[in-house]
Amino acid sequence: MKLRLLKVVVQPVFLLDDGETLTELQHPPTAIPASEWPSYSSERFPQEVQEWQRRLDDDPDAARAAVAGGAPASNGAAVGG
Repeated sequence: MKLRLLKVVVQPVFLLDDGETLTELQHPPTAIPASEWPSYSSERFPQEVQEWQRRLDDDPDAARAAVAGGAPASNGAAVGG
């Protein structure tokens, strides 16, 4: 019998810090196939986080509005989107 990894389910939890308020943002769970896990954890996920940060830097007001309104950050402006 052999134990094999099928997938890894990740649910990142981020903290949005605007200098005045700390807001916890939960990214929805994502299932990563085992074959993609090495590149996801070392390449794809860090790239996605950098992109979310870039969007925050480009439009911080949109991020604040998304968080204040309780809306999911579907446009990616708030980390976890």
